[in-house]
Amino acid sequence: MRIADFRSDLLTRPTAAMVNAMQAACARPWSFDLREDPDQQALEREIAEILGHEDALLMPTATMANEIALMLHARPGDAVVAPADAHIATSEAGAPAALAGVTLRLLNEHLPEPGAWEDAVRGDSDALRSRIAVLVLENTHNRAGGAAISADISDAIIGIARRKGIATHLDGARLFNAAIAVGVMPARLARDFDTVCISLNKGLGAPFGAALAGSRRLVAQALVIRQRLGGGIRPTAILAAAARAAFANWHDLADDHARAARLTQALDQLPGFIPMRPTQPTNIVVAQVAKPVSEVVAALAARDVLVLPFGPGRIRFVVYRGITDADVAQAVAACAEIAAGGDGATP
Repeated sequence: MRIADFRSDLLTRPTAAMVNAMQAACARPWSFDLREDPDQQALEREIAEILGHEDALLMPTATMANEIALMLHARPGDAVVAPADAHIATSEAGAPAALAGVTLRLLNEHLPEPGAWEDAVRGDSDALRSRIAVLVLENTHNRAGGAAISADISDAIIGIARRKGIATHLDGARLFNAAIAVGVMPARLARDFDTVCISLNKGLGAPFGAALAGSRRLVAQALVIRQRLGGGIRPTAILAAAARAAFANWHDLADDHARAARLTQALDQLPGFIPMRPTQPTNIVVAQVAKPVSEVVAALAARDVLVLPFGPGRIRFVVYRGITDADVAQAVAACAEIAAGGDGATP
């Protein structure tokens, strides 16, 4: 039996078209300057266009893109407001404080309504309190079970920020999943934020990489900060060529959503597994488990199904290109055995 690895869509493999694009990029001379490579230039133009912004800059990781955005919009000592369990708080090793020098004010919910954002920014800063400099939205929200956020909600939050003179940043690592889930083009979800981060490897399948989009002025500043942080990767031809090929098929992410929905439906029928049910689901399935998480993860691994422990009482499955119907069936069968009393070490 093959291993069904649901740990992350970071494991998405490149398509044949992407491999061919990378091979073609290897056959031509490398470029030296930070934005000289023709595939990188074309990729950055395409990203800016699809996100509805003036410019975009290739990044090694989405974490670096998020942190550069905070450094663009905030000064040390400022505050950043974000939803509960936002990636910048849970998974970036304290970088908002260490690199941008900001404090995080997390709201109480994963998907707070606009009123909660309004309450968070009510009142003026003074000498005793940090200035709120940035509102950060995460779409999709990883720890909310991959929930997508509608354009109307985004618009309302951006409106609140503008009335208060506060910048906005969209952590859109999985923005293409969100666009599919809510039935709009990515630009509709991204264009009105001051800056937007996207991942090029989650789901899309580039070998690695991300991008930060915004105005030409902000991207020019981001180029300097990226270099300061050691992110001025060169040569970029292989990555950029693969990412350009990936964009041609981003609508195929809908297949991942369909498989994730089938997995959610099946888990919902099993005792001891309670999957989250976001209003706008995507490719992530987070399930509450009755048994200790470590035992469930080990029991699944013993049955050749790999998942991620995801906080107290929870595990996470992520569906991506390369996860097949057979893999979903294998995961469901393994969970059914555990629900029926299988304790793990051997199936």
